[in-house]
Amino acid sequence: MRSALQAVALAFATTFTLVSVADAATVASVDVPLGHFDGIIYEIQQAGRYTLDFSGTGSIEGLPDYLGFAGYVLAEVTGLEELLELLDDGVTFTAINGLSFDLGFFEAGTDFAAGIATLGGDATMSLVRIDDEPAPVPLPASLPLLAAAVGITGLAARRRIGA
Repeated sequence: MRSALQAVALAFATTFTLVSVADAATVASVDVPLGHFDGIIYEIQQAGRYTLDFSGTGSIEGLPDYLGFAGYVLAEVTGLEELLELLDDGVTFTAINGLSFDLGFFEAGTDFAAGIATLGGDATMSLVRIDDEPAPVPLPASLPLLAAAVGITGLAARRRIGA
């Protein structure tokens, strides 16, 4: 009986400990006033999944969430002028208050650069690391059932030997 309970306890423990809690950490941030261009030039120090987050206050009537244009590129960049030139080959999009742009998983050592031209209001652009490693492989649904079956079989065999 004890081995069956241990097998079931092991199955439950394995099921619940494989779920990791994602921790978010801002690794770089820049505040840009209305009518200016600024950016983040950052070498990824810790592998993980990253997002580019925007917040601010728009000043265009009828478009209170509009902040301007932003973009990013994965390349070594030495200054804002070079970043502005490279954004033509990068990913560009409209920056809106509350927008969180998923960048995906980056390896350590990746060169990342992002810029924002504020045309609609003051903005804050932040590079945020969501987690440290790729999502874990999910536990197959049949594994706890298999562990329970092995435990019950062991219990039945033990009772048969004792009888």
